[in-house]
Amino acid sequence: MIAAGAAVAAQVAMVAAESQISTQRRSRSSCGVRNTRAAAPPVLVVGAMTLTHGREMLVQSINKGAVSGPLFRYTPGAKVPDGAFVFVPDGATPDNAELAKAAGMLTVETSAIRGQWAATGMRMPGASETGGGRRGGGTPPPAIVRIVLDKTTHAALTGMADGTKIDFQCTTAPGRTYNALGQLKGSDPTMAAQVILLTAHLDHLGVRSGAADPIFNGADDDASGSTAVLELAEAIAKGPRPKRTVMFAWFGSEESGGFGARDFLEHPLVAKDRIVANLEFEMIGRSDPMVAAKTLWLTGYERSNLGAELAKQGARLVQDPHPEQNFFSRSDNIQLARAGVIAHTVSSFNLHKEYHTPADDLAHIDFAHMTMAVQSMYAPVMWLSNSTFVPAWYENCKPVAPVRAAPGAPPPPPPPPCKANGK
Repeated sequence: MIAAGAAVAAQVAMVAAESQISTQRRSRSSCGVRNTRAAAPPVLVVGAMTLTHGREMLVQSINKGAVSGPLFRYTPGAKVPDGAFVFVPDGATPDNAELAKAAGMLTVETSAIRGQWAATGMRMPGASETGGGRRGGGTPPPAIVRIVLDKTTHAALTGMADGTKIDFQCTTAPGRTYNALGQLKGSDPTMAAQVILLTAHLDHLGVRSGAADPIFNGADDDASGSTAVLELAEAIAKGPRPKRTVMFAWFGSEESGGFGARDFLEHPLVAKDRIVANLEFEMIGRSDPMVAAKTLWLTGYERSNLGAELAKQGARLVQDPHPEQNFFSRSDNIQLARAGVIAHTVSSFNLHKEYHTPADDLAHIDFAHMTMAVQSMYAPVMWLSNSTFVPAWYENCKPVAPVRAAPGAPPPPPPPPCKANGK
């Protein structure tokens, strides 16, 4: 949201005015950042049926927009025709390589998706990039149209014949994103060239007209993380100047596909090989009962030695207790990690039901936990900003960048498995 970008930029400026932090606010239109979204709810025409985003279906990714192709009912082992819309039966999971040349994929809702149906349906879908970043590599998820059908519609399509024409109708519009940036120059003439990057995302889901409560507040996701970076910026700036440069960034459009973080890499203020480490702060407004009290977790903890070293310095960090959620690839850190930067996210998200709903508000924030979270990271971040320690990926654990095979070429072989925690 533009308002969120302005608010954070203003707060950064206030902190900077008191503490010698140089600041900058940057905006990019879609010509600088590929941030394409649907301008209206997409429609899918299947034979005589017409489906609309937010009603009978949820569009998770529009890819490049409007596209047509034949229906293909997925069967394990059967070749998916080029340009087909793959109808996936309940319980089946196509391999990413099988979908590489498909136009789209149609799956059935899960109970988790049903719980977020109304909120997601009010949000216009964007063009997600190809996937990646999964431990052990493999073929990344292809950039295709991804649609979830409600159970009734999915059942109705089950009997349709292969080859039935499917027409995905979607008008697109360019977007604009905002980043707010601050920097505290290192005190050591040599080590100042090295950068510790502390980040959060300043966007959420905005306002959705037609809802009883139209404002998606995003108190936990990610006002909590944005506040943490602001507080750390102020505390670090008011103390002894660190030897390394510390950069603070609040990225826009994380919810749309990490466009703010990608713009940061595409139009760098500092060369990425100078960034020693990136810590993203996201959803630290509540505790997670899956870990001990007064504990945070680090996404991708097992991929590099950064988490273990910070823990030695007093950080209350443990390994992410929700590996099935693939959180390492679901925040801004993944954009930097794919570019080679040791980048992880600090969180304590407990999978609460207010996630991505208007109910993610201040009433649900545990301020005692959040205060502990920020304070507990100050000393470890200061250590990192003054030490000569340079983190490294464990063997084969650097995330795999998204790569699509050339037309007619076989998919690339999967890389060797990650040696988690160096073992």
